[in-house]
Amino acid sequence: MKKSLLLVVPFVLLFLNACATDADEGFDASSVCPAEGTNAYGMPNRGTFVDERDGQVYKYTTIGDQVWMAENLRYDAAYSSCYEDADENCFKYGRLYSFYVNGNPNELIDKNLIGSVCPAGWKVPTSEDFKKLMNNLGEGNEKITATRLKSVNGWELSEHGAGTDDCNFSVYPYGGFHFGNYEGMGIYTGFLSSTLRSEDFVEGMGVYSRVILDVSVASKESIRCIKD
Repeated sequence: MKKSLLLVVPFVLLFLNACATDADEGFDASSVCPAEGTNAYGMPNRGTFVDERDGQVYKYTTIGDQVWMAENLRYDAAYSSCYEDADENCFKYGRLYSFYVNGNPNELIDKNLIGSVCPAGWKVPTSEDFKKLMNNLGEGNEKITATRLKSVNGWELSEHGAGTDDCNFSVYPYGGFHFGNYEGMGIYTGFLSSTLRSEDFVEGMGVYSRVILDVSVASKESIRCIKD
C-alpha cells in the first residue's frame, strides 16, 4: 500500500500551536487587495462570476496581481464529495476533490482531471501561486498569512482562533477526507494545487495556526481556483 502524507492533520501539527501573531503594522489592505477599482483582467477587484457548466455563482477577490475565488469550488467533478456526504456542506463550504485515477489514493494522479475541474478562464493554482499569495499577504510569514486568510467566524473549535480576513479570501475550516474518514471541520482546511511532487502526489496549501506550503496531499481537499 502506498504511504501517504496528509496535508494538514491536527494531531501531527500540535507543534504548531503558537497563536498567530497580530501583526498588522505596515500592512495596508487598501493597497494589497483594494475592494474598489479594477484588476489586470479589467474586472472589478471584487465581484462575482458564473460557472457556465452548472450556473453556480462564485465570489472572487483580487490580491496583488492575482485574482482568486473567494469561496471553495462546488463543481460536481468525478470523485468529489461533500463533507460527511451531506449536501448542505457542499452548498455552504464547497466540495472535496481527489486528483487520483478513479479517486483511489493508491493510484497515480489524473492530470486531465486537474486541467478540467475549474471553470473556463480559471485554473487550479500551482504551488508558486500559493507562495505568491503568502508573500502578498504576509511577506512570507506563515502565521501572519494564516490570520489574514482565515474567516472571522467558524474557527470556534480551533485553539488558534479566527482570522481577520483582510482581503476577503475567507478561509473556513472545512477539514478534509483522509484515509476513509472526514475530519477537521472547525479546525483546519487544505487546498489542492496542480503541482506534482511525483506521479502519485500533488502539493497543496494548508491553513491551520499558520499556512503550510509544499506538502503532499492524501485523499480529498478543497479547491480555490485562480484566474488563468
